[in-house]
Amino acid sequence: MNEKKFSEYKKFYGLKRGCLICENDKNCDSREVWAKDEYFTALYCAECGFVMIDPSLDEDGLIFYYNDYIGNRFKQKQKFDDRKIQYQIDKDFIESHIQKGKVLDVGCNGGFFLYALSEKFEKFGIEIDPKAVAFANKELNLNVIEGKIGEDSLEENSFDLIIFRGVIEHLLNPKLALDRSYQLLKTGGLLYFCATPNLDSFCADIYREKWKVFHPIEHINIFSVKTLHKLMGEKRFTLVKERYDYLNTPYENQKSDYKKLTDDIILKSEGRWNEVEKSPPFWGNMMSVIYKKY
Repeated sequence: MNEKKFSEYKKFYGLKRGCLICENDKNCDSREVWAKDEYFTALYCAECGFVMIDPSLDEDGLIFYYNDYIGNRFKQKQKFDDRKIQYQIDKDFIESHIQKGKVLDVGCNGGFFLYALSEKFEKFGIEIDPKAVAFANKELNLNVIEGKIGEDSLEENSFDLIIFRGVIEHLLNPKLALDRSYQLLKTGGLLYFCATPNLDSFCADIYREKWKVFHPIEHINIFSVKTLHKLMGEKRFTLVKERYDYLNTPYENQKSDYKKLTDDIILKSEGRWNEVEKSPPFWGNMMSVIYKKY
């Protein structure tokens, strides 16, 4: 991030959270630097394996960042078109496990993924951006409420499926969202995470701060399947299925991606890390995971 960009957020920067899984002291000795750019540091907890941006922006800073997030999406036509293709891939994966019922999409933005789901679902969404809420309800005829999960008045034990698509990594308090999801889900209900950065990926380990999905303003939590399960409660949920999409997605370009990866590993081994640009899309970067409530 350049200095001019960071200056917009500097007044919001400095919130220390501590390890959200271990709930250690905010200055605990068990955490070490995993990645670092000019302004932000990602800390790795040696006890549980969780990585998070700490300190991060505070709540007001995140609200400022996500203001008119939907408008910015519409401006990026190629990314918007690629995302629509990926919606179908993510849709097919979850619908191979559940085909109907009451579904809640958390942080649903304009409701695009919710809209892509089968009409057999009774669809609900929750979103903090009022412009996105208005779009989802008016343009897509969805039932989306403005607010945050954990500060909602939704009916407990009423949902068959709850979705976090590209969301859990953005939340200041993902534990609160997961605890609330447990309350809202029926016994046997599914919790679905997709478009979620995967800490256990090859590129994450090689590239760190140059990993393509290392965005320290918005991706403030970096999970693996294991640490996500720990945070949500291994005695409350069981792992159903995990998948790592790359092949046959709009982000795949095997020839150039493999070549860049190989070239960058050579540059790193030669001590020329300053010549390496952001990582390519690659298998394992993003995870799709389904859990079931006991």
